[in-house]
Amino acid sequence: MKTPFAGTLAALALLPLTPALAFDTVKGTETRFTSYNGGEERCVQIAPVPGGAYDKSDLKDETRLCSVDFYDEAVALCPKIWSTSLAIVAYDISEGPMQGKRAKFQEEVCATGKLAKEFAKDDLARLKTTMNRETTSATHSAAALLYYHFSRALGLTTKVPAAVWRSVDKDVMLNEVALSGAEFTAYDTRMAKNHAAWQTLVDTIRNPAGYDDPFYGTSADLLTADGRQIYGVFYKGSGDEYGPIMNAGGDAGENGEGYAGFRTVPAYVALTTPAPLTDAIARGLAEGTDDPTQEEDTAANITPRQMAYWMRELSEVVLVDFMLGQQDRLSNIEYVPYWYWLKDGKAERVRTKDGKPGEGDVPADAMLIRRTRLNDNDAAGRPEYDNWTRKLGLLEELRHFDAGVYRRLMAMAADFQAKGPMYVWLSESFGLGPDQVAMIADNTSAAAAILRATCERGELSFDLDPDTFFEAGSVTPAHQPCDGS
Repeated sequence: MKTPFAGTLAALALLPLTPALAFDTVKGTETRFTSYNGGEERCVQIAPVPGGAYDKSDLKDETRLCSVDFYDEAVALCPKIWSTSLAIVAYDISEGPMQGKRAKFQEEVCATGKLAKEFAKDDLARLKTTMNRETTSATHSAAALLYYHFSRALGLTTKVPAAVWRSVDKDVMLNEVALSGAEFTAYDTRMAKNHAAWQTLVDTIRNPAGYDDPFYGTSADLLTADGRQIYGVFYKGSGDEYGPIMNAGGDAGENGEGYAGFRTVPAYVALTTPAPLTDAIARGLAEGTDDPTQEEDTAANITPRQMAYWMRELSEVVLVDFMLGQQDRLSNIEYVPYWYWLKDGKAERVRTKDGKPGEGDVPADAMLIRRTRLNDNDAAGRPEYDNWTRKLGLLEELRHFDAGVYRRLMAMAADFQAKGPMYVWLSESFGLGPDQVAMIADNTSAAAAILRATCERGELSFDLDPDTFFEAGSVTPAHQPCDGS
């Protein structure tokens, strides 16, 4: 999987944060655990958004996440010692060479970083905390929870992994994970931000007041109100790294200049082309940037059907990043590969790891389609972050959209303005501060206004129906009233 990149904290150096937030006041279905020290930890499945389009597997995934007991001898806890942000990685050691050797795994295997997975049955999930300092990357643990539930609220086809809120005894975090994280990264200059994050966490557990800063936040951003537990978001993502075909490399830069590359990916070129879908796809393939070092990503090897899925997914990414204020999307879009084929005129699919063309139910002429995943969503939901999608006017440039997502957006914007059920859900379920809620509501209203204005000018085509395109080779744009009815 692609390693995540966290954005800069330039905006945080300009705007003071509000007083301590109450992110540990989340609401939902709770599962409780008892630590070695007798402390009661919580795992919370956030209440679903009213009217959300949840998959049947979502509740199952949430329940699985909240069944992981950090004190089970078949579970080992390691510090994430790669990339820039910190997290606990929970491994299943119920089978394999380290079965029944939790302490040995944590003392010896965790130091191998990503290779630790090779000694375990599987990695179960990771617990990521908020961390905002001048020397660290920018992370906000509520962001992944917001992305999960907003993706279901909007009916997105882009997959965002299920996520739950989770706390852990601060002394367990310190002695079993954080001290190791700081030690393992201490002498690797490539891990400077990761080391700074672990060292900051160690220092904060020992002296919470030392984290408090008028610009970067307070210890309440990662410590529960009673000061006994560290909290964050617990989730498991899956996906492979897209190359330049969907990802612009590097970071946004001080003024968002990094997004120049994002605007040249084929799907974005097609999305911003005011022409029928087939013509927009053709222009995207002809003019969008490809990378000759990756043969599968050259224009000659990308089918119009693949482009139809990418256009739908990238339009959704732009929308939800705008709404939640994401400052760190570049290089953070992933995918899962599927085999697609037609059966009785309808699209069927199976993951490539579960079958291959010519075997079982997968016909020999099955087509490879990569479906987009958003796993790294940790730099959003705070007014202090740079909302590059909004600042750079990316949503204003779209000329193709999905009618169903459009209707859900308009309904959400109206609900937020009226302080209806979805607004109450946002305000009460995530433990967000009023400034955070206000920012998300304002972004939602602005997104709805932008797309409605494009629609009213007759410049928005509701034709992003990739399944229909796969089945028929074309799409007749839906008639969608601009008021969202």
